[in-house]
Amino acid sequence: MKTNEQMYESIKSNLLDLMLGVMQNLNDREFISLFENLFKINFNVTKIEFFLYEDNHFYSAASLLKQDTRDGVGVVETLTSPMLTATSSETEDALDFADDTLMIRNEKREPVAMILVKSTDEWHSFASSEFFKKFQLLMGRLIETIKGYQSLYKHSQNYQSLLEATKTFNSTMELGVIHSQLVSTISRNLDPIQVDLILSQEQLDSSCSYRLFDYSNELPSTVEAFLSGELALGKGAGKDTEILSAPVKGMQGTYGILQLTAPGHYVFSQMQKEFVRNISESAGHAIENTSLYDQSHRMIHELQLVNEVSKKLTERLTFEEMITYINTRLNETFDPEEVAFVYFKDQQAPVLSKESTDYFQTQAGNRYLDYAESRVRKENGAVFIADLKNEDIEGFTPYRSLMIAPIVISEKIAGYTLLMHTEKYHFTFEDFKLVRSIISHSSLALSNSALREKLQNLANKDQMTGLYARGYLDRHMSLAFKKGIGGAFLLLDVDDFKQVNDQFGHAIGDSVLKQTADVLKSSVTDQDIAGRWGGEEFAVYLPGATLIEGKRLAKQLLLKMPQLTNPSVTVSIGVSVWAPSTNQETYQQLFQNTDEALYSAKSGGKNRIVVSESVLAE
Repeated sequence: MKTNEQMYESIKSNLLDLMLGVMQNLNDREFISLFENLFKINFNVTKIEFFLYEDNHFYSAASLLKQDTRDGVGVVETLTSPMLTATSSETEDALDFADDTLMIRNEKREPVAMILVKSTDEWHSFASSEFFKKFQLLMGRLIETIKGYQSLYKHSQNYQSLLEATKTFNSTMELGVIHSQLVSTISRNLDPIQVDLILSQEQLDSSCSYRLFDYSNELPSTVEAFLSGELALGKGAGKDTEILSAPVKGMQGTYGILQLTAPGHYVFSQMQKEFVRNISESAGHAIENTSLYDQSHRMIHELQLVNEVSKKLTERLTFEEMITYINTRLNETFDPEEVAFVYFKDQQAPVLSKESTDYFQTQAGNRYLDYAESRVRKENGAVFIADLKNEDIEGFTPYRSLMIAPIVISEKIAGYTLLMHTEKYHFTFEDFKLVRSIISHSSLALSNSALREKLQNLANKDQMTGLYARGYLDRHMSLAFKKGIGGAFLLLDVDDFKQVNDQFGHAIGDSVLKQTADVLKSSVTDQDIAGRWGGEEFAVYLPGATLIEGKRLAKQLLLKMPQLTNPSVTVSIGVSVWAPSTNQETYQQLFQNTDEALYSAKSGGKNRIVVSESVLAE
């Protein structure tokens, strides 16, 4: 039989082998098995329960082994992480065998472990010997050494995981990749703890499972972590789970919460908390950099778009051409389902641009136009609606997402642009700001275009009669010649107009000219061009008209003039027609021929029609 001294020496050798096994990364079961064999071989003890002391708690290694199904996990988890302890009833039943306790302390007399033993004669004899205290101290040193080693090993593992995750964070500009790497790294290092990602705002492109932060329904500890930016511990809703909430934050704010859920008797170690804090902050900085990167690119794109639109709108486009261009860009950029352009004309009813989608020609579409106009006038500015409710507008509302941007000219609302989509939150607030900027820049261009068209219209029209000026008529007829468009041309002269002026005065004479112009306006179509040729002479261009159609109009004018003028006057008319595809007659020759026909009508007795000889010759 061994003496106590021999037993002590044997135990020293066994403990050295045990420590070497730990250094070779034995798994949990192998470690516990060797430890149990040490007691069995040396003290004939068949049953022990081994506990580690961490954070003012003893954790049962055996309980961990019964519940832990992980393969290939080193002793590190047994010696450096809090154990999943059994319930009180289970513990009491399991420890009924013990009749002796071995408290193991370090050199500072601090507890490091505890062993419950089913006593034997050999154990009792050794525990009463002078070698027992040496054995206790040796055990304390051993466990402290192993814990130190495994702590370094775990720190190394955590550091490696953190380094790999950070490399991924810094090598991508995709939020989905950062989210996935964050969750997978935590899950892998803290398995089997449940890991959930809670984000402060929706990420449509994220491939990682997450939910949105809901302030009113979150756990108090989750809200605390989000607001304070620090780790927070708390209980789950059923009080049967332990929750660790880690803020995913950067320099400018918190972008989400990493929520770790463990069984209620689990205690997160300081090392675990530090690891979760570090990787969460690393992910937060990466998310922030990605967001700033996306934001800068979006701003550059928006500036380029606004600059391009502004540059395009400085070209000499008509009002409708500008609306067409703006409509194209809005559809390309924001993908609306319906678009309306409405502008106001003085006291008249609002005008719906032809570029608007057909939906706004319906009764349902008109409800949205009425709603948009009332909102834009009430707000006196742009309106953004992410989720239009049924009660907000009369009747059913298939379109939920709306953006309304006013067209402002000379500080007055001159119209508005309406973009709609059936999907709520389809348009973002960033979209709204960009639309508002585009329409704001467009407003000046539209104002300039409207003013330019007004000035052009003034230049094109004779101010006294309201008919087109001779220059406008010249340009259109010249263009018709170039394009090969035939037509009829009429020149009219008010007979004896000098006598009207002499007898009634120039004011009455001007009135006669205006009445003559009114007769012309009422006699031609929108495709025809009636103009003042000069003095008391007038001209009418009938695009594509034949000689018969030209003569018909001339006869109507010959009959109407004395009936619709006061004092009554008659007119002499010269008529010409041409077909540039077959007739080599020039534009100037046409005028000359028609003028000669008019002269013939005047010299032949007035109040009559003469057709150009060149036409008669044909």
